Amino acid sequence: MSSEKKKDPTMAKPRALRLPGSLRARLTLWHALILGVVLVAFAAAVYAILANSLYGQVRQSLVERARQVNDAVRPRITYSHFSPGVEIFIPPPNTFASSDTFVQVSTPDGRVLGTSENLGGRTLPEDPVTSHSGRPDFRVVRVGGEEVEVYSSPLVVDGRTVGVVQVGRSLAPVRQTLSQLRLLAGVGLLAALVLSVGVVSFMAGETLRPLRRLMSTAESIGSSRDLSRRVKLPDSGDEVGRLAVTFNEMLRRLEASDRQLRETLEAQRRFVADASHELRTPLTTIRGNAGLLRAVPEMSAADREAALAEIHGESERMSRLVGDLLTLARADAGRALERRPLDLATLAREAVAQARALTEGQKLSLDAPERIELAGDRDALKQLLLILLDNAIRYTPSSGHITVRAEAWRDGGAHISVSDTGEGIAPEHLPHIFERFYRADPARATEGTGLGLSIASWIVRQHGGTIEVESEPGRGSTFTVHLPPSLPGERENGAASRSSAETDGRRGGGNL
Repeated sequence: MSSEKKKDPTMAKPRALRLPGSLRARLTLWHALILGVVLVAFAAAVYAILANSLYGQVRQSLVERARQVNDAVRPRITYSHFSPGVEIFIPPPNTFASSDTFVQVSTPDGRVLGTSENLGGRTLPEDPVTSHSGRPDFRVVRVGGEEVEVYSSPLVVDGRTVGVVQVGRSLAPVRQTLSQLRLLAGVGLLAALVLSVGVVSFMAGETLRPLRRLMSTAESIGSSRDLSRRVKLPDSGDEVGRLAVTFNEMLRRLEASDRQLRETLEAQRRFVADASHELRTPLTTIRGNAGLLRAVPEMSAADREAALAEIHGESERMSRLVGDLLTLARADAGRALERRPLDLATLAREAVAQARALTEGQKLSLDAPERIELAGDRDALKQLLLILLDNAIRYTPSSGHITVRAEAWRDGGAHISVSDTGEGIAPEHLPHIFERFYRADPARATEGTGLGLSIASWIVRQHGGTIEVESEPGRGSTFTVHLPPSLPGERENGAASRSSAETDGRRGGGNL
């Protein structure tokens, strides 16, 4: 038989305290809690003030009575110069007592010298604080079954404590008064809470009635999943009316977000599938050639060199692909480019000079003015030009011609275009060429990563511009980038970098 104890299904975990689901009930509950706390705090403050006042009055009366006893006792104290002791003549303590006040006089060692008659033969307990240190002290003691506040005061003659005067008063009247106050405060607090909760519950129900209609309409929209519907409520100008307007605006944004999310998820699904496919091809090639090199150690030098060259080429292609994927991932994460004043003409000359090393017989020319002042990210704009130039070189035959034109707008912006006389793009492919991994010619898939134009489009959007393409199969393509003018702050900072930009322009011009 197993020794494990079976869990009793009837034993349920304690549930956490949950507030009512109704907003009306919550408002009423919170109001009751807050009002209850305020009333309790107010009643407690009043009670504490009154209790301190009553107890203070009792203590003050005891101090006054003890002072009367001291004043009456001191003149009757006599000394004998031939005797080591001190003889004290005390008037009857009953002289200073009343119906609710007790008086007792004793020596410092606790011997009772006299008590008032209302003590009925009982004595007040000795106060060790006053007896030993000679300091006045208050204590609450029980005498005959009732609580008594006792004030002990020393009898001091010529700086010596020769006795102790104790004056006590019953606390029963004070306790009875405070008890009646507690009862009255409790009844009043409960009545105020009940009345307030009833009024607040009624007013909350009337106030939230339009909100219930709004909720019913919203539930209908949610059940039908039709985000094109809108809430129809009169614009009363109050919080509920503004809530209806806000809810309709939220539905509009949700509809747009839902549509965008569906498109994004579909694009992401294609992106992941295409990225996996693109990475699988070079990895397969590298793994196959590496396995071949290990399996055939006596391979000829030419075959070995070919295998290594193929591994190197696929590694470079995969490195470019990973770099492009990283750029797009940063773009998706919301990375923003930093715009600074620059000379676009100089940047175009540098990009053309760098692209000449990639040509295979194509003629590459630049048509640009001396300067085009603009604000932008220098590295990103240069990458944009190189992407467009690399794309033109790939799809232009060796006898073709590629032209880069740059011109300034009248309002401070700029146009820059890259035209080629290559094979062109079919009309059905034009709407998709800026999509990731899209290629108009799948047969030439191994020549690039399929991400260049996507990165170029992102760079243009980051600069607040647009990119357009015109193409005719067999006659070539033209990519045109429109960049907006600089912001006022960027134009003010342009003068500070003018000298360095001119130096860069002279260097770039020397490469043409």
